[in-house]
Amino acid sequence: MRFTLVIAAIAVAALVFATPTRALGDDDDRRPSFQDAVGSWFGRAAAVPGRTICEVGSPGCPVPPEIVMVFTVNKDGTFIGIDSNIFAGGNHSTAHGEWTRRGSRSIRATFTLLQSAPTGQFIGGFKNLFFATMHGVDEMRGGIDAYLYEYTDPATGLAITDSDGFPTPSPLGAPAACAATAGCTHFGEFSFIVRRVKVQ
Repeated sequence: MRFTLVIAAIAVAALVFATPTRALGDDDDRRPSFQDAVGSWFGRAAAVPGRTICEVGSPGCPVPPEIVMVFTVNKDGTFIGIDSNIFAGGNHSTAHGEWTRRGSRSIRATFTLLQSAPTGQFIGGFKNLFFATMHGVDEMRGGIDAYLYEYTDPATGLAITDSDGFPTPSPLGAPAACAATAGCTHFGEFSFIVRRVKVQ
């Protein structure tokens, strides 16, 4: 009996190690899945003409012509990212948020970040709505919809809060309510292409 169990164990082990595995990001012929979005990505976004708060490049328009970005889609449903540009100068923090499945090979995400004015004063933060579709297993294309929430008092630099002491207008609110919400500005839409960052 013991001999039989040993032979069976060897057979199972041989089957496991003989089963071909696919390295993340291999360019094979299978149909890409939304699950392939998990990983780190690098690429560029550009403002969509006619879909921003002002014409890019016009006097006083704070919308950048491009955004070079790096982000990571984590398996646990969290999203983290950073980009090379900021609106109208100033600085912003790393973006944090969550993602979920949108379709058989696409995802959507919502993330927020903290933003300062060109003077260095903290003014609030952006909320970005993100969607992307896999084009092969190592490329994604999609768009970003950007909303600015100015929830600080310019006179004091402190957060404006509601009765619970929570910053308002909150970047966690529904995007559809932005137009009717004081302190919320819809900056507009960007399209992007990104490719997977791989081990080399």
